[in-house]
Amino acid sequence: MNNDSLKKAWLGDLFRKSKLTCFGRYAMEIPSEAEIIVGGAWFPDDIEMVAGGFVDMSMKISRKMERIARESDSAEVKYSGIGPVSDSWQIRYFSDKYTKKRNLMLFNTFIAKGEFTFIIGDAVSSGESEALVIDRQARLSEKLRLLASSEIPTDPGFCLEKAFIAEANYGHQEMIAVGIHFPEYPDVTFSLSSNKDAYADLSQSDFQKARRDGLPLLARIKQAKEIQGDNYPSRTVLREGKRTVQHWQGEESLFRREDGTHDFEWAFVGNPKDVANPSEYRIKMFTKVAYNTVGAADKASLTDEQAVALWDRLLAGLKFRVKVPGAPEGSYYFLPGAKTDARAKP
Repeated sequence: MNNDSLKKAWLGDLFRKSKLTCFGRYAMEIPSEAEIIVGGAWFPDDIEMVAGGFVDMSMKISRKMERIARESDSAEVKYSGIGPVSDSWQIRYFSDKYTKKRNLMLFNTFIAKGEFTFIIGDAVSSGESEALVIDRQARLSEKLRLLASSEIPTDPGFCLEKAFIAEANYGHQEMIAVGIHFPEYPDVTFSLSSNKDAYADLSQSDFQKARRDGLPLLARIKQAKEIQGDNYPSRTVLREGKRTVQHWQGEESLFRREDGTHDFEWAFVGNPKDVANPSEYRIKMFTKVAYNTVGAADKASLTDEQAVALWDRLLAGLKFRVKVPGAPEGSYYFLPGAKTDARAKP
């Protein structure tokens, strides 16, 4: 059996049982034994999930109040009371005298859902009123619901770990960062991060220059080589160049370090505030990982061929969960409101 046949046989066995999982606006097909770990979510502000439901929520609130007082003597809590939905609590506060002077009030809404507590952060930004943020927190809180096991919603919205926010307003800032753990291959890590509005503070001309000269993956690699010269680490390039994933015309660099670590990256630079083409979108995969340290394992569990095959298979199964404005046909699994048996094949 040749290498291609061995690679296909191994990959077919790994994906013999697979599942669709969702995070943010995206969905991906992964092996059934693999686990998605949400590293961070922002929609339109920070959303955190912690273990423990209603009974434990009061302890989490008390710890937050203690932290506010501990971090600054001039902190001021303006409100600590019943939140906008059942089983919720809201804190509104100034972290210090300086944020009070600037009227930068911070919000935390704690919502107990089953065995979990979700903490939605927010703040009164320039030009906003406290009432506007209170309303925004209320609307997000009302739309937050738990996801049933293996449930993939077909409505527009944002997938969190264990939960979903139904939302068809694409003007919010959206960020998601996730990792995939493969129990059969514990030294392999795969991570994805997407930031819809990155670089939105740059002028259009500055952004276009950065997009051309400094942001693309291959440009960053070239700059690193020029700066480091002979000190640039030796590596074996497996594949490097332009790489389109669905409609995202990005770049990839797949190489093996001298110690045997596979170091893979794909990056796409879109347009700020364009949900179909987020302005910063990166995917990375490493092997030989142990104790959260790349290269710390004794050896990589995957060969070069297996690592590349897994990388390609995962990227092929990455799409929008539900069509978003501007997304071309084929770049999403569902049309809004579709039945789950209408899932497109990756």
